[in-house]
Amino acid sequence: MASDTGWGAPRIHGELLKLGFDVSERTVSRYMPRRTGTPNHIDRWKAFLRNHREGITVMDFFSVPTIKFNVLYVLVVIDHGRR
Repeated sequence: MASDTGWGAPRIHGELLKLGFDVSERTVSRYMPRRTGTPNHIDRWKAFLRNHREGITVMDFFSVPTIKFNVLYVLVVIDHGRR
């Protein structure tokens, strides 16, 4: 059930309780198959940025107060393809 639907232990435990089987959630999690090593979130994000860096441009706009209470407005544009 876990490998076919991708359900976790809490949901399978709930379904078993509805069917009348009295088992704990920990027992269900013990018998669930271990997930294979998938790339973690950081690696996937790095791969996305590496593959799409030619089309990504980032902009930031902020203000900087000076000592004399003047305000400087700053616009920064970075093209990741040229970085």
